[in-house]
Amino acid sequence: MLKECKAGERFEGIVLINEWKEVPFRQKPGAFLSLTCQDRSGMIQGKIWNYDSQVLVWLKDQDIFRIKGVVAEYRGTLDLTVETIRMVAKEDVDLSDLLPSSPVTVDELEERLEVLIGKVTQPELRVLLEQIFNHPEWGTAYRQAPAAMKIHQAYLRGLWEHSVRVAELAYGVAGHYPKINRDLVVTGALLHDIGKISEYSYDRGIKFTTEGRLLGHIILGIELLTEEIAKIPSFSRELRSKLLHIITSHHGKYEWQSPKRPKVMEALVIHYADAMDAELNQFEQAQENHPEDEWSPYIPSMERYIYLK
Repeated sequence: MLKECKAGERFEGIVLINEWKEVPFRQKPGAFLSLTCQDRSGMIQGKIWNYDSQVLVWLKDQDIFRIKGVVAEYRGTLDLTVETIRMVAKEDVDLSDLLPSSPVTVDELEERLEVLIGKVTQPELRVLLEQIFNHPEWGTAYRQAPAAMKIHQAYLRGLWEHSVRVAELAYGVAGHYPKINRDLVVTGALLHDIGKISEYSYDRGIKFTTEGRLLGHIILGIELLTEEIAKIPSFSRELRSKLLHIITSHHGKYEWQSPKRPKVMEALVIHYADAMDAELNQFEQAQENHPEDEWSPYIPSMERYIYLK
């Protein structure tokens, strides 16, 4: 497993290559290949310094390979120098060996989800939640999709784990403010990232869909919820606007690709709960990936190093 690799050791195994690109050398002609290699234990960056044109043909059409190489440490993170790479027939691979999943079990997530839905007493919101989570397509996808490609909960069931956490955090905070509609908070938190079920494909690694690249999960989420709300005649226009505003504003800032900033209390609580869980998950991942270290490597998405002890 990639996660078991240590600097100086050799690695041989089957991996998914999620991303790859040719990178020109800075001080000499030619280029090397930069790869993102993955199995169920995690990811590691790889490099192929010397390769022939056939490798490029393989990479354009395939994503599962057997590789051999040497692990080294570069700027505080592990890096794999790939010496040989060979295609593997897809029928010879169990994808569960290559795709990481949430450390939280299905049973626990289902129980926590049921508890949260049980807290919602407003009929229209309760019907909407049951409609979505019992839907043969939406409900299944929600329970399988990742929460992101790289930054936080970038694994199967990551969306489910993240959304449940956000709902639990937001519900707790909302309890301190009597004017907040806690039913709307739970509903909005559970559904704030619902568009990610269409933004990503995740059957062979996590990748953007065409819809995801063109529209993004906020717009996709609004589209899905608009269709589902339309099936509930008693759902008022005001309640619809508030719920869709939560989806629209949960990134919180225009520079974070949020079409709107939070303008109702429920949206503000969900925005901060969302950001908190995403960042705390990065702390968890750093501690897990560097159990013996005092400090993490520099984490670009957080723009800082993290103290791990």
